Amino acid sequence: MSGNNTNTLNVAITVTPIPVAALSVNQTTLLFAENSTGIITVTNDINSPFPAENVTATIPGGSNISVQSTTCGAVLAVGASCTITFASATQEGPTTIPISGDNTSTANVDVTVTSQPLISISNPVQSSRVVTVAGAALSLEVTNDAGSPVNANAITVSDDAACPNLSVDDSNCASVAPGASCTLELTSNTPYAPCTITVSGSNTANSPTALIAFFHLGGLVFQESGGSGKIIIDETQSFSSTWIWGATTVPGAASLDNGVLNTNAIVGNASCVFHPTFCAALPCRNIGAEWYLPAVNELSLVYSVLCSNAAIPCNFGGFAAEFIWSSSQDQTFAGARGVNFPSGSVSLVSEINPRTVRCMRAF
Repeated sequence: MSGNNTNTLNVAITVTPIPVAALSVNQTTLLFAENSTGIITVTNDINSPFPAENVTATIPGGSNISVQSTTCGAVLAVGASCTITFASATQEGPTTIPISGDNTSTANVDVTVTSQPLISISNPVQSSRVVTVAGAALSLEVTNDAGSPVNANAITVSDDAACPNLSVDDSNCASVAPGASCTLELTSNTPYAPCTITVSGSNTANSPTALIAFFHLGGLVFQESGGSGKIIIDETQSFSSTWIWGATTVPGAASLDNGVLNTNAIVGNASCVFHPTFCAALPCRNIGAEWYLPAVNELSLVYSVLCSNAAIPCNFGGFAAEFIWSSSQDQTFAGARGVNFPSGSVSLVSEINPRTVRCMRAF
């Protein structure tokens, strides 16, 4: 420094930066699927000279990404952290988003919004998708497609309106990597006829459905209302038998709808009493007083519910390509009716030829 008539004085000047709070983010790249969210954690460094004020994310112009929520508030203490949640309905990126406050450094995060992951129900096979009532769980395997760009998150049963007391343990399906699988454990203390459930994740592009059945009191439920219904006995307890000894007309066994009434008449008939090994209804009644040989319309309902796919294997029940006896007799021609699987057609056949028997009971 000097004047017009002075000597010169030299002064050393040092410029120092204004101290700022030092921000950092837990990840410099963030990937999430469209129609979902992504979260970053912002930290005010433990060595920062003071709290960070008004920490926010600045979305660049033209971007469809938005800040859905933030916990950063007006003041972020030294050493403290907060989160910023981003959302977007469209794919884009990477888009660089700066994070800063009024008195802070800037931390950048590169955000990419991808397509949503695709999931599928991969196991078990259809016929094994059975819940044992008040018993073993059905382990339903869900797979995130190998080509999915991100993890499938929070996979669960999103719709069980047809079987509302179904319980779901989805703890194994919180986040499933591309190509990986998780298991939903399904249980129920309530029997239902087969119902369709929907499976989805919080960020998945699709919501596959699964048809599941319920095993109760030794058989598959095919009819239920208000806690009451009917079951057809498990395939392992099916057997082959003639309908009755000889071409016998059985009075009282002609009902198309009431298998209990028919069975009572058949097991009390002399041809069944004296030739028990040739009487299809008797082994059913011998299981217990509540068991019977189904009437033809009851058996047709079994077909429509458990074999609605009209193919072998049926959706449920382990039915073979076979004719199954009903308890409904045509008393004009002394033949008995039955249902053909997997076509569902009803036939009238001779009573003296052995055919498959599947017993039934109500609950």
